Amino acid sequence: MAKREQINWGIFPEEHKDKLMEQHLYYVPGVVVSNVTKQIFVSGQNGLSRDSQGRVLNEGDLEDQTRVALEKIKTILANAGATLNDVVQVTVFLRDASARDKHAEIRAEYFKENPPASTLVGTDFIFKEMLVEINAIAVI
Repeated sequence: MAKREQINWGIFPEEHKDKLMEQHLYYVPGVVVSNVTKQIFVSGQNGLSRDSQGRVLNEGDLEDQTRVALEKIKTILANAGATLNDVVQVTVFLRDASARDKHAEIRAEYFKENPPASTLVGTDFIFKEMLVEINAIAVI
């Protein structure tokens, strides 16, 4: 089984200590993983939910789209024999980067133990209804 540990803010050189951001919003600066037997790379999962006619059901709803994307990731990981606890890194793409606090609250519900290292990117999407896309790397 993979062993993991978080890298905390204390790793920064002394000359930068006065410039450090406070750790917040479930942000982990880094993760060290050893004894890895399997790596799982989950492609970006959007949070769109559609009806049988292809109409988007959750347009404009960041909370629901975040949950849908994370549930997709959870299912993909389960099919590979992993769980969200095995995720060591995520990249989150948000249409509106100022919505990061709301996204982080929801993400914290899914990554209760050992939150992964993460990067958040504000971007535009091909589909106008998309508000979030998340990719993940897991190790077991």
